[in-house]
Amino acid sequence: MTTIDLRTELQTARREVRVANVAVDQLPADLADAYRFAFTLMAADDVAAWKIGGANPWSQAAFGNSDPFFGALSRNELLIDTPSVDLSTLYKPLAEPEIMLEIGSLPDDEGRATFSRIGLGVEIPASVLPDDAKQQLAGQIIDRAGAGLIWVGNIQPFNEKMLEGLTVRFGRISEDLTEGGSHNVVNGAAGAVQAFLRIAKALGAPLAQGQWIATAGLVKAIRVSPGDTLVVETPDAHLEIPFI
Repeated sequence: MTTIDLRTELQTARREVRVANVAVDQLPADLADAYRFAFTLMAADDVAAWKIGGANPWSQAAFGNSDPFFGALSRNELLIDTPSVDLSTLYKPLAEPEIMLEIGSLPDDEGRATFSRIGLGVEIPASVLPDDAKQQLAGQIIDRAGAGLIWVGNIQPFNEKMLEGLTVRFGRISEDLTEGGSHNVVNGAAGAVQAFLRIAKALGAPLAQGQWIATAGLVKAIRVSPGDTLVVETPDAHLEIPFI
């Protein structure tokens, strides 16, 4: 399978909401090559958000990574405080609560950026890769870390204190909620974001002011279906998000 064929298959699978016909031996052997491929999946000016993966103990146990990986999302894949989330375009979606950051200024030479706003939201991965390819780091990267959607709510001016020590309860409104928080992110949300920015800048990722970053899951992801309403609770916020 050529690079063009791989790109076409991934894009077609997402459009048709089906699993992609991609084998493990068709994945890039080098992770930098995987990122270069992923950056060709959309125009740089269409990138509206980034999602960080592999930044939890359970993710690192699955992938054997030490640095986080990441993927870009388009303007159509970023939802800002919408009243509901439409799952009709997603293949087997999951959902997990995350702290969301809006880039205020781009990283300096040491990879440090500033942030203009912070929010609480749900990252909704929906990988189209078959299970064996999905379990590979290169697979995660070419599939934009599962892509899917990001929903951002409870938006306010950036407050660094929200990045650390945040506790959260998450789950379906009809079930007991699961407790978690920023302690479930390796090196904390701030550490995960700084690692992402350092790697992204080194790879030439199309970072831009105003893009949002989903900073890694605070609780393990759950399967989500139309008709579900998810709850995200912190000491200062209560969000209910209907899925249709």
